[in-house]
Amino acid sequence: MTGTGLKYLLIILIVLSAHAARADIYKCVDADGTITYSDAGCPEGTKTVEKKPEINGAETKKRLPRVPLKDRLNRLLAADRHPVRISPRVVLGMYGVMSLFCFIATYRDKRKSLTRQWRTPERILHLLELLGGWPGGLIAQQVFRHKTRKLSYQLIFWSIVALHGLVWADVLRDFAMSRAVMDFVRRMV
Repeated sequence: MTGTGLKYLLIILIVLSAHAARADIYKCVDADGTITYSDAGCPEGTKTVEKKPEINGAETKKRLPRVPLKDRLNRLLAADRHPVRISPRVVLGMYGVMSLFCFIATYRDKRKSLTRQWRTPERILHLLELLGGWPGGLIAQQVFRHKTRKLSYQLIFWSIVALHGLVWADVLRDFAMSRAVMDFVRRMV
């Protein structure tokens, strides 16, 4: 046999063996109610309940069982879940570190704007502000006179500051607003 003929024979054998490896799965129930599975069909005296084609696990993604939205929300909002307690020092430390990062990023953006180099995207600055760096961003805006006149930037910046204020007001009121929102969501579901 030549090399080309051997290649074709090998390809045909691979294709046939892949096809032969696939089989349908039958779910069978006998008179006693015993359930059996078979790839050759249901034996005599049993009834075929379900026939599924075999699916290659590599071809399909595994799906998680469907849990209704109401059950997922109830689990998330369950009263027995205790919130993680974070010390005020950790929160202040996070604000300090993120403020420093935001201050440095604003400084670098101002310096690059003066030398007409590639600048820091505004979304990065806003992300740093959102993660707690807004005090450093505010100080940097005033010290470097940067982004103080751009209305779209200022709208987003002050929205982030207002969001932080709202969260702190909720914390100081022992999460009363959050609980009211969660109760509303529960009633809607």
